[in-house]
Amino acid sequence: MSGMQPEESAARLDDWARGSLPMMAGVELLLRAFGGRYAGAAWPWIVTEPDGRLWIDADALRGGTGALSGGERRVLTMVAGLIDEAPVDVVDVVAGLDRANLHLVLAALAHAAGSHEHAEVNVGIDGVAHLTNPGPVVAWPP
Repeated sequence: MSGMQPEESAARLDDWARGSLPMMAGVELLLRAFGGRYAGAAWPWIVTEPDGRLWIDADALRGGTGALSGGERRVLTMVAGLIDEAPVDVVDVVAGLDRANLHLVLAALAHAAGSHEHAEVNVGIDGVAHLTNPGPVVAWPP
């Protein structure tokens, strides 16, 4: 499966995570961070089932980042924590991240918390209630 196109890998990982906001946020973070290079099927944390389904092994992700830079390890630690909903020291993760990766991590946390689905009821001066969607606390960058 290592010959799989990146778009196909992304779609299969999205399918796997669908239904869980934290898992969806973790997959999206993995796909967006560092140009998506750590989301390829050749990495040991990307598991390919015989039927072609892909999923992320959070334990393998945590254990397989030793040779990477500090920023890469921090982001991938956050991905693993979102995938299996394990506690992560957020202060340690965000300390030392560059602005682009910090934005991605914050957007992932906001997504995992459901901020993109948030709706508010506002009552106008005319007394009529209006439902608005203010958008995510931190949006994914374009």
